[in-house]
Amino acid sequence: MEKSKFEGQEYHLFIVGKHIEITDAIRQYVFEKLSRIEKIADRIIDIHVIIDAQKLEQSCSILMNFIHFQVKASASTDNLYSAIDKASDRAIALIRKYKTKLQSKRFKDLTTVDIHVNVIEPLQDNLKAINDDILAENARREVENKQIHQVVAKETIPLKVLTQDEAVIKMEISDLPFLIYRSEEDQKLKVIYRREDSNYGLVQVQ
Repeated sequence: MEKSKFEGQEYHLFIVGKHIEITDAIRQYVFEKLSRIEKIADRIIDIHVIIDAQKLEQSCSILMNFIHFQVKASASTDNLYSAIDKASDRAIALIRKYKTKLQSKRFKDLTTVDIHVNVIEPLQDNLKAINDDILAENARREVENKQIHQVVAKETIPLKVLTQDEAVIKMEISDLPFLIYRSEEDQKLKVIYRREDSNYGLVQVQ
């Protein structure tokens, strides 16, 4: 694993090689490609680059952590340097897309409030032990009677006022399973979540 810092910057670049040794030439090529990020983004915490060289496929994955969001991009080709090119281009495109959408909101006051989230400990009962002959409804009630969910921790997260487009962008550039926000269009509380078919679902809470 290589750990490097761009000159004059306060964030680190980690380069990890799988099935390949990270040579000076590869390291310098990654530096040159990712240095373009400095021109369009700031407040970078760190950047992780994973290069995997298989017999028939060369891949590059990039994870960039910023103060307020995270960007993931990856690419696979039959050429290592081409994979690095495509992954870095996709990462830069995501950052530009995010900045373009939020540009018009720069001077608006996006009011935020704190909402309280209870962290629920999962039930430890083994549902397979319930007799198969018991009706589904009775089985559900029996499990609930045996054990009550316990609140093991509490967190406070910011509730942002976003447009629907901004909410989708935040989901695209992060790995969040869902996002709770207040809609700027109608001021209603909404939840956007990832579906198994790679689309997004949108639930209006109130």
